[in-house]
Amino acid sequence: MNNYVISEIDNAQKKMGAYIALLNYRYMNLCVKAELGALMPVNVYIGDGVYNIEDVANINNPTEFQFGVFPMNENNYQCIIQGIYEAHPEFKMEIKTTDGSEDADKRFILYTMPEVDKNRHDLLEEGIKTLHEECCTRIEALYAEFKARITENLSKANLPKEDTDEAIKALDGSRNDSMGSADQMLINKQDEIDQAYKRYQEEQQRKAEEDQEIDFSKGFRLFPKES
Repeated sequence: MNNYVISEIDNAQKKMGAYIALLNYRYMNLCVKAELGALMPVNVYIGDGVYNIEDVANINNPTEFQFGVFPMNENNYQCIIQGIYEAHPEFKMEIKTTDGSEDADKRFILYTMPEVDKNRHDLLEEGIKTLHEECCTRIEALYAEFKARITENLSKANLPKEDTDEAIKALDGSRNDSMGSADQMLINKQDEIDQAYKRYQEEQQRKAEEDQEIDFSKGFRLFPKES
């Protein structure tokens, strides 16, 4: 395989990889779970400066569905809250303290991902399929573009047909690997959404059992029945 083909295949792999990375980024920003990558779009405006969230706060995950945001400077609380809200208004926000006290020095911001009820489950399911289809369409278009260019240039160079076949086979491999990655990401995200919906249902069932009222119409005894 000549240097031209190697360069073209490498270029195609990088561009296909970029589409896969974009799909992953978009999936993270659907925020089923609290993935740190979902905070990448957050811009925090402090004075005349614009900062990434990691420049002004420390982040942890107390649970897989929550972010704990600890501002490095307590004067920046509102700026950080505003920045996160603009990127993710769907997050549920609470001000907490590390020890449950009212000590201002121990404050942090707790963000909880929105619950996946039936409506959100269906919207997320539709969304991930649309994003997957868009990614695959872009990969196919890129594949067709590179295949046509490689075939044409190798033909102009009067190289043996075997060289073209070898180049297209390598390009096919890159496309198939990329498509496989996209398909697996779809499967994984679908499972994540289904698990979150199951968690929501179980939580609703638990609350219903806790809130169940006594049926006074059946009567009750103040004293145990004598045997």
